Amino acid sequence: MKYLAVIIVILLNTCNANNARKLREGDILFRETRNNALSDAISDVTDSTGNLRFSHVGVLIKEGRRWMVVEATHGKGVCLTPIELFGLPAKGETVRVVLGRLDKRYKFDVKRLKAYGRQQLNKPYDYAFDWNDSAMYCSELVYKMFVAAGQRDAFWPNVMTFKNASTGAFDPTWVEYFDRHGSTIPEGELGINPNAMAASKAVHLLFEIRY
Repeated sequence: MKYLAVIIVILLNTCNANNARKLREGDILFRETRNNALSDAISDVTDSTGNLRFSHVGVLIKEGRRWMVVEATHGKGVCLTPIELFGLPAKGETVRVVLGRLDKRYKFDVKRLKAYGRQQLNKPYDYAFDWNDSAMYCSELVYKMFVAAGQRDAFWPNVMTFKNASTGAFDPTWVEYFDRHGSTIPEGELGINPNAMAASKAVHLLFEIRY
């Protein structure tokens, strides 16, 4: 059953993950995960998009007849994930996945997008959020895929912060995270996050994918 829901000024239609007629290669899947400490910490230090708090992002491509998501995850690094698995929640979590698409003015080469994404497969996850190493975190991967495809104007890196907007202090989850991975907090370094990408004027949030 399809319904319409207004989220701030964005109109979202619901869509089953298997409704391939609505999908295009190069679409961007934004994932909001609630009741997950790290996802909540990401949301706490980045601007939300309306009442959505995205903490993960990937790019949709087609492999044969199957829709896959190119993404960078903690467990697997850069990998291909079937769309039907991308939004499945872990125990106790609540997940929403919203499909975004670049405005037609922001053109890119799909073949180059896919080629770059495939070249990154099996690279490790970038736990240090270092823009200049060979590892990748999720929004870094998506940004670089579109740059490789010839689209440099849709998204812009910004200065990262890991401080809680409410307290002005480093979020305890991030302090523990970077300590566990043996790296310093990259406060003030350039980077990009899923909420910033979703808020780009180049992106239209079209519909929610139901799992």
